[in-house]
Amino acid sequence: ESSTWSIPSSSYIEELAAKRAVNYEAIKDCQIKEIVIGEATDSEIREFSEWIKINHKKDMKKLPVPLISFDCEFLDFSMYFTLNMFGKLGIDTIDSDLDDRLTWPVKMQIGNGYSYAGIVTFHVPETGYAAKPSTIPKAFIEFLEDLPLVTGCGIRNDLVIINKFMKIAYGREVKFRGSVDISVLAVLAGWTLKKTNMFTLAFVGAGVLMNKLSCIGYDKWGQKFKNLALSMRCYAISDIKVCWLLAVTFLTTILYNWFPDQKATCSHTKSRPFDFVKHFMHWVVESAKDSTLNNNEFQVSPDVDSAIRSIRKYSSMFKIEKESPRIVKAFLSLWDADSPLFFKIYILKLYESTDVDSVLVEHPDPHLFVLKSGNFEEEYCDEAPMMPVFSIWTHSAPVHQKPHNSRESEIFPSQTSRIMHENEPGRLEHFFALVTFAFLIYLTWDWFIYTFEINGIFAHMQKRYSEDNKKV
Repeated sequence: ESSTWSIPSSSYIEELAAKRAVNYEAIKDCQIKEIVIGEATDSEIREFSEWIKINHKKDMKKLPVPLISFDCEFLDFSMYFTLNMFGKLGIDTIDSDLDDRLTWPVKMQIGNGYSYAGIVTFHVPETGYAAKPSTIPKAFIEFLEDLPLVTGCGIRNDLVIINKFMKIAYGREVKFRGSVDISVLAVLAGWTLKKTNMFTLAFVGAGVLMNKLSCIGYDKWGQKFKNLALSMRCYAISDIKVCWLLAVTFLTTILYNWFPDQKATCSHTKSRPFDFVKHFMHWVVESAKDSTLNNNEFQVSPDVDSAIRSIRKYSSMFKIEKESPRIVKAFLSLWDADSPLFFKIYILKLYESTDVDSVLVEHPDPHLFVLKSGNFEEEYCDEAPMMPVFSIWTHSAPVHQKPHNSRESEIFPSQTSRIMHENEPGRLEHFFALVTFAFLIYLTWDWFIYTFEINGIFAHMQKRYSEDNKKV
């Protein structure tokens, strides 16, 4: 088994590299399917949903990224127009509210953007009058709520706008599973540039230039996809494609930085490469879920550690927490590629079946982690004296902690009190090492005896010489 990671495969990386261009040719090889809200039936929406799932599973087989790229284009309409269109205009409506503007999510793009892309359109004809479904199709709400964690640049803001529109227009709320912002993944991968907009992330992270002028759309995004200008169609598809490329790039960078050696990692976790990557990426994504960057802290962060500390969880729809989540402490402790492998695996094991916010508890000593595990607490010190000394015979390390007492895992089996399990070939290596050591002693024994004898003769001669001098 090679020390270099086989996931993602070189063929998949070449495939992404070949498809990353943002041009008029990019749309030709992409399979596109569109549904129009107000025209599509429940059965058509469910068929569309199943098509998205099938294609997403194909992506997961190549690289198990538990995300799907999502983007939305918007148009602004007056509140009067919106309430009138959806039959919500009544005598109790406050006149001042009618002057407000409401953002409509007129077009949603879902998929990887290079092999498939699903389009959802709230059709707004050029006359300015939208299709007026009396109720939102139940199948469409189920489709949105059944999506995996969605990712994009500023993705949470998109979800907030969608929910606000659904609540006002249809009186329904969509419970998305959650979102992961590309900027958060970028920071966890080591990003320290002060710009995290789509243009900068695409250019630096994927080597792609995007024409952001196309996203303006000149109020045409409400049209059906086939009626859009070619530049707008290419932009809509490329937007989710670049987000997918960035998610793959940043997650793979985190994997390679923390666990550079595939053979050692899979050997000590007793797992296949694909299973470990799937588990690890799921852990990173769940850790970054519903987070953002505290811009005030991020803009003055001088290094990677400070940038990671600027990550915040959302405490409500619009507010972020004042302090960094506890998961940040784990990320900071694991960021160093030279950290011992067993400690990284131990942290992953703790987070496998435990609420991430309850694993690490505050401790007055910054060098100590207090780890909650059932009804007892244990401490782990990351200072130099606690670093393990690896055995030259078995390639294993002593462990200072007991493993987390939780349910069995296919990736991290809880069979012994050691975090790093010795594999079977290690015993054979131990035997050959002892034999080699014994053989070396046998070869050098005569040399040792001869050396000791010579030293004894010289010592005896020196003693006699000293005695003779005293007599003289």
